[in-house]
Amino acid sequence: MIIRKIISAIVSCVFVMIIYFSIEQSGFVLFMGMYLLPILLFYGLPSSILSDVVTKKLKGPIRWMSTLFIHLFLAVSFVLMQILFFSQLESDLLFSNIKSLLDNIFFITAVLSSSLFWCIDEFLRCKRTKDTWRVLIEKIGDLRI
Repeated sequence: MIIRKIISAIVSCVFVMIIYFSIEQSGFVLFMGMYLLPILLFYGLPSSILSDVVTKKLKGPIRWMSTLFIHLFLAVSFVLMQILFFSQLESDLLFSNIKSLLDNIFFITAVLSSSLFWCIDEFLRCKRTKDTWRVLIEKIGDLRI
């Protein structure tokens, strides 16, 4: 499970960097990716494990929606706590001006990366994906000298 989560974090970080690089080709994307990967590994990974533990008895779409909600909630709360603790904004000013929150690059990145993390994790968790990768791994293993 930990390996699946680490792979999900790395792939989601790469996808976020590709999305931002397609919008703006600058070194800022590499700078952001350099800080996004540790956040995904040290905050996103435990958050995803927590969502799996909380929803382990649920099945199907109910579990998917619950884990998506937990991923998004924890990502948004991470950004909101940063804004509330390190900003000069008052909390009532922050919540009264939702447009400024939606324009915040950190908020957008948190929502985007957590939703991608969830999608990739669910994709890797799928039995069909596991069967497909097993065949690929065996083929790669046959190529060894």
